Amino acid sequence: MSLNGKNVLVIGASGVLGGQIAQELHSRGAKVLGTASSEASLANVPAVVEQKFAVDLADEMSFMPLFVEVATTGIELDGIVMAAGRVGFGLINDTTAADAFDLMQINHLGPAQLIASLSTILRADSESSFVASITGVVAEKVFPGMSAYTASKTAHSVWLKTFAQENRRKKIRVIDARPGHTETGLATRPLFGTAPAFATGMSPAHVAKVIVDAIESGATDLPSESFN
Repeated sequence: MSLNGKNVLVIGASGVLGGQIAQELHSRGAKVLGTASSEASLANVPAVVEQKFAVDLADEMSFMPLFVEVATTGIELDGIVMAAGRVGFGLINDTTAADAFDLMQINHLGPAQLIASLSTILRADSESSFVASITGVVAEKVFPGMSAYTASKTAHSVWLKTFAQENRRKKIRVIDARPGHTETGLATRPLFGTAPAFATGMSPAHVAKVIVDAIESGATDLPSESFN
């Protein structure tokens, strides 16, 4: 499919990877809408993003301005890219239930609610309608000291599979992207804990290109090896 003229919403466009995805989409002719987690971080959304919204995945009430704008202006989306999230580190016995829940809210529960609600305005019965969400390599294999993060991303990966099945008749294509460690700086800003020493990761520009290539090619799954 061609992205030229398509309306695509990037959740987390203020982040390093989300911003790269927004710019990659724009370079291929898409009209990009984007979100940041706060009013202050809207300044980090790339200038190519035509409409910007503050949406905090930890606060469901913050979704409302986006929903109202969509309802009142009649925006019709061709695609949604979920590029927002947080990470946390710690052994199982050192991770509190509250910390684990916060990660689950930001990485799965909030994204799931947002995608489900916004999917109602994806172009009906259009071969171009898609949802792409970044779950990461942790949805494929486990790593010590990352149990809460792995659980939240794995939960979202399984939810995406169910969402794809339930929306098959609506022709909404679902892409689960599972890149390995990427140099976004996310690990330096964990919700809790301290990151272990990671090997140098992939560049955000590379990961963004692979994801947008997959959107254009009609792919429905992007396992970690797709990013090699």
